[in-house]
Amino acid sequence: MSAKKENLQINPGEPVGAIAAQSIGEPGTQMVLRTFHFAGIASAVTTGLPRVTELLDAKKVPAGPLITIYLNSEAKNNFAKAEEITKKISEIKASEIVRRAVENFSKGKITLIVNEQALKAVEMTSRQLAGIIKSKFSVDTDIDEEGNIEISAHTKKLREIRELAVKIMKSTVRGIEGAGRAMISQDQKTKEFFVMSAGTNVKDIMELEGVDKSRIYSNDVFEMNRIFGIEAARNGLIRELLKTFEDQGISISVRHLQLIADGMTFSGVIKGNSRRGIIADKESVFARAAFEETVKHLINAAAFGEQDRLNGVTENILIGKQIPLGTGSIKLAVKSGKEAKPKEGKEGKESKEK
Repeated sequence: MSAKKENLQINPGEPVGAIAAQSIGEPGTQMVLRTFHFAGIASAVTTGLPRVTELLDAKKVPAGPLITIYLNSEAKNNFAKAEEITKKISEIKASEIVRRAVENFSKGKITLIVNEQALKAVEMTSRQLAGIIKSKFSVDTDIDEEGNIEISAHTKKLREIRELAVKIMKSTVRGIEGAGRAMISQDQKTKEFFVMSAGTNVKDIMELEGVDKSRIYSNDVFEMNRIFGIEAARNGLIRELLKTFEDQGISISVRHLQLIADGMTFSGVIKGNSRRGIIADKESVFARAAFEETVKHLINAAAFGEQDRLNGVTENILIGKQIPLGTGSIKLAVKSGKEAKPKEGKEGKESKEK
């Protein structure tokens, strides 16, 4: 029993939720809104207080997605191979290498005015770009004398021509769709090369030859959940929260972050700390009403005859009852109904003789 006591991480009845909230909330007041100490692609990543809010509210689309792509043994120490993989990942949209799309509604044609410098930068030609658009949208393409691309839309309807032009300009002509721009980085300790991509689409990136599938990581916890499962999403939440606080020079025990991540993911899906997230799952009517939309919860509870067992902290505080934590978690029982039998001995014998 003594060994079990020594191995306990917390004391029985300790209010771990309140301690975690205080341990995260107080240092959170010292966080700044923006930081500028990142370079390259990482500069687009959300940091500081906005990132903490983004994670705890469980926003499905992060403002600054970032994928860290580690390479296998053949490519991680070879810069040329790492650069080749980076080019395959880096997403290039038509709008980045085309100045504008000129629509001719009377002839049913679209002319793409290409940017020659941008084409050279991505190592493409007008003919290659025309071939990609032709295969992707099933249209006829041609190259004029100036190197611009003429597209036959096979229709003269204004709306259809306009929609086609918009789709072409937004389309991905090279790289993995959704992956964003990628760049090579090098680990200062191991000296191995890896790729950082400012986007999503881990699934397609994993299929590339040379990528180490076991070490790929995305700061988008919802994508990690879709690809690797809820446990990976939980670990991602802890890692992202811990990293965000450490970047600001704030030290928080990982146990508090683990508790919050467990609360957000134990149901099998990621739920935020909001009225539509983990608060909505609480059994207590008073606990739900104490957070937000008080009148709505009380009216619904009255209409459907809900009962509140008062098992939690919030509901007991509301009615002025002792909370079931700390000393309040201990209950005393008293036996009643039968009188105690007299003890055997001199006193017992005397009582029997009488």
